[in-house]
Amino acid sequence: MKIRMSKSYMVYEVYDTIEIDKEDYPEFESLTDQEVLDYLNENLFDFEVNGSDEGSLGGEFEFNRDIIKDKFTNEEYSLILVNED
Repeated sequence: MKIRMSKSYMVYEVYDTIEIDKEDYPEFESLTDQEVLDYLNENLFDFEVNGSDEGSLGGEFEFNRDIIKDKFTNEEYSLILVNED
């Protein structure tokens, strides 16, 4: 009998700050900060940050900002039977 172990977990990461000047983006004209935040959440991987080499706001966070806090949660282990067919 052969078995393997698998491990699954959730990673929670907080990235360093990006400052967005709403005046640099015409689409944010007359929007509140909360409305802009909602828009950015909905378009995280489509919205391009002015002056960034990354293709999206999400990429700018992941590749150009430090992780300032991370946490692993919900670790779960299980064994799997390996069929020898």
